[in-house]
Amino acid sequence: MPRAGSYRANVYTRGFKRSDPLPRMLRRFGSLQAREKELYRAMARAAHGMRDAMAALAPVRTGVLSQSYRIRKLKRLPPRTLGIRVGAVSGSAVVSPGRLEKIPGATLGDTFAMAGWRDHWAELGTVNHPPQPHVGPAIKSKTGEYNRELRSNLARILAALRT
Repeated sequence: MPRAGSYRANVYTRGFKRSDPLPRMLRRFGSLQAREKELYRAMARAAHGMRDAMAALAPVRTGVLSQSYRIRKLKRLPPRTLGIRVGAVSGSAVVSPGRLEKIPGATLGDTFAMAGWRDHWAELGTVNHPPQPHVGPAIKSKTGEYNRELRSNLARILAALRT
């Protein structure tokens, strides 16, 4: 168990059986910073399918909402807790070659405003238009895949540590 002075780090994993050796192996590796960095990478890699499903199911008018889905590290969490968020974000982004054909009228290098602020209106609907669920169905359909992929990513991390 890594120690720094009198501070002791514990890793609690949820969703695993008590007899599962994976959580025990995770607690053994590396420094706290390396562990955190690798765990965030593993979670983000596993969430790509969920993000892509949200974008594919998003209602399309201008294409901006479907280009606004990102995977972000959660910042305000209790101590020693890691988390990611998969969803639409707001702010500015640059049109890259992969987005060029999805945003009508855009040229390479243009900036566009991501539309995360209106994602809940599309998901839940308003008085003027019916709901078009895309986040909920994506989460429901990709949760199992996320769990399998996360476990696979964690196994790769542990295999790399053994060598």
